[in-house]
Amino acid sequence: MTPGLRLVPATANLIQLEIENLPRFFQQLGVEPISDWPSENLADVLPFFLDQLTSEASLVGWLAWYWILDAPRTCQLVGGGGFKGAPADGCVEIGYETRVAYRRKGIATEAVGAQVFWALNQPNVARVLAETRGDNLGSIRVLTKLGFTLVGDDSESGLLCYERARE
Repeated sequence: MTPGLRLVPATANLIQLEIENLPRFFQQLGVEPISDWPSENLADVLPFFLDQLTSEASLVGWLAWYWILDAPRTCQLVGGGGFKGAPADGCVEIGYETRVAYRRKGIATEAVGAQVFWALNQPNVARVLAETRGDNLGSIRVLTKLGFTLVGDDSESGLLCYERARE
C-alpha cells in the first residue's frame, strides 16, 4: 500500500458539507483545500448520496469513499470511488475517479483494490462489477491488475463490463 493512503467512507455529514461548505468539508477531512473538487461527475450524484445516507445510515461504505494521501507536510484529496448502492443478489458495482495530477501513480489500483477487498469480505457480496469506456486504458489497466475479467460489452454505449468474483 502507498504509505499514507487513507480511505474514508462518506457519511451524510461529510456529503452535506461537500455540497454546502467546501472549506469546512476539507477541514473535516484534514486535507488541503483544492479548486477541482468535486468533479462534475461527483457533484451530480452528491444530492442522491446525501438523500440515501440520510434515510439509511447503514449505506455508509456502499456509496462514496474519499482517497486521501497523507504526506509529511500536507494531506491531499487525490480521488474517490465507491459502490452504486448496497449489494443486490450478491453483487455490487464500483466506480472511481482519480484527480488528474495523481493519475499513473498506482493510487487508483491501490484504492480500488482496497475497496474491492472490503466489499468481497462482506458476507452478502460474491462479486464486484465495473464498467468503463473501451478507450479508458488507465481504468482497464486498474481493473485487470486487480484480477477483474471482461464479461461483456455494450457496443451501443461503448462500455465494457468487468467482474471480479470472490475466490
